[in-house]
This record gives sequence, C-alpha cells and structure tokens, in this order.
Amino acid sequence: MKISTAITVLFSELWKPRMPVCPTLGKNRGARFQCWGKLLACLALVSLALLPVLHAAEAPKSAAGGKGRQFSAQEVFDYRQPLIFQDAFQAALFGKWNFSEDDRYRLPKETPERIQIVDAPGLGAGEKAVRFTVRRGPNSFRSEISLPHEPGFHERWYGERIFVPGDWVFDPGRAVDIVLQWHALPGNWKATFPNLEISIGNTNWFIRQSYGAAQTKPMRVNERLAEPVQRGAWVAWVIHAKWSPGADGVLQIWRDGKLVLDRKGPNVYSSISVDYTPYLKTGIYHPEWHLDKAGKREAFDKENPVATNKVIYATDIKIGDERASHESVCPGTTRSLK
Repeated sequence: MKISTAITVLFSELWKPRMPVCPTLGKNRGARFQCWGKLLACLALVSLALLPVLHAAEAPKSAAGGKGRQFSAQEVFDYRQPLIFQDAFQAALFGKWNFSEDDRYRLPKETPERIQIVDAPGLGAGEKAVRFTVRRGPNSFRSEISLPHEPGFHERWYGERIFVPGDWVFDPGRAVDIVLQWHALPGNWKATFPNLEISIGNTNWFIRQSYGAAQTKPMRVNERLAEPVQRGAWVAWVIHAKWSPGADGVLQIWRDGKLVLDRKGPNVYSSISVDYTPYLKTGIYHPEWHLDKAGKREAFDKENPVATNKVIYATDIKIGDERASHESVCPGTTRSLK
C-alpha cells in the first residue's frame, strides 16, 4: 500500500462523522477534547507512517538499487601483522570483497555467470580461484572484485596468481584486457586512468602507469614485457609500491620471480587534494567494449571481433605493509597445464 493511501485510510477511520467539526463545537467541551484527541492521534500515526520513507531517502543507494557492499580499510585489513590481507578463496566465500560488473559498482551480490569461485585449474584438490567472465556485447566490459583504498600514502607489497586459459584468444586489435589495477580516488577530479595496471595486449603483458597532475595531462608510461603471455599456465605477480606523488616513490614488479620493472619517483596523482593508497581491483576490464564515448558504438558495430568471450582466473591474493617482503607475499610456484 502506498503511503498516501495509508494516510487517507487513517484519516477516514479516525475522523468518522459522528460529531461536528472541532471549530463549530461551541461549549461542548467533551466533544471538543474528543475531536482534538483524534486529531493528535492521527498526526502521530502519520508521522510513524512517514518514518520509513525518511530513512530510505537518507540511506545511500547502490548501483543495484538495494544495499550494496562497501567496506572500509579498517574492516578489511589487519594492521597487527605485516601481512595485512590474504585470500585464496578456500572457504568459497567472497568475504569483504566488493563486486563491479560493467558500470555498476558495490553490487550487493555477484552474478555467478560473471564472477564465481571455482576449483583452481591445475592447482590440485581443494585449491580455489575466482573465475571472471566477460562476453562481448554493447557495454558488457567488466567483471571485477576490489578492496577498499587506504587513507594516506603507504608502502605496500602485493602478490597474486593469474591463470590465462589455454583457449584464450590473442586479439591483435588495439584494445587490452586489464587483469590487475590500482585505482585512484575521485578527489577533486575524477581521474580516468588507474595509477597502475597490468594487462594483456594481444600476445604480451603490459604495465601502465598514470600519475602527476590529473586535471591537466597526467604522465602516462607504458611498458611492454618481452616475454609473451603463456596460455594454460599460472603466472605469479609480486608488486612492491611505495605510493607517493614525489621523488621518494618506488615501484618494483616481479613476474614469476623475475624483476621486470624497477622505477623510482612519483606514482600517484598529485593534484586531487587527497592523500590515498590506491585500491586493488582484479578480474577483467575490456575498455573498448565500454561504449561511453562518441564513436565507440560505431567502432564496436563495425568490428569483426576475433575474441568474443574473455575468461581468466585469480587466486592467492596477498597484501603486506612496509614490514612485509617479496617472500611473504609471493604466490605459489607457477605450474603449466600439460
């Protein structure tokens, strides 16, 4: 029943024409008290009826229209030890991960066809991983899970294993598939690009950075790794970052134990009026299928797609603070599937 209907019913029941209207009651004090008593009771009931509406108006709305998942750093990370977070999904639960599908964020629940905990391919009995799927379609471009950002600039270690299936289709087009990214906060400017991303472009891995002045033209650096993507194999990533907008910043990345990037200097946005440690996202993000700009839909319709279904797996995710090390966050050894 609508609130307006409920209020009408309340008034009709309380204000039966058994006596004159209050202002015309003259000296009939008993009737006058009875009338005003009914009026006050009616107003009280109307107030109670409106309370849920007021609370609903004040409550934050998720992209799904219900109560979304949103966790703070204090709820997710354990700062009492060097390894502040780890998840190999052994309990087959997502715990305090957030879900993102296409342009919908902080969803209350994942869509199993897109984000699902499954047996980890080739890792033995009991090992689990998250399978991410994105099928080609207009504005079907993202299946990701994420953790919250941390206030302030911090030094962090990250580890994760990613599996590229044997039937993964190498796409020679300009688009990439981002499988790991560290994103900035909006601040006073909605920064478009992640501060750091690891992606697959055709047959190779790419590492991209974006930092500096977000409002003008941020510095963008793109590194193509020499060794190609190996399909049907797990790859172990370790990332060491001292997040900073200044010269004291550090970024080191190992792939399967080999140092593939070692840079010093700024690695976050310096002009968004907020100190932040970027938040980790993992899964699949295919930007060219996000038809958010003029011309993208036309290009999408004209394309003769090579790949129409993207699937990757991720597990053994760890985050350490400045007390951690390469050894403490390094995922298990890489195994190829025969």
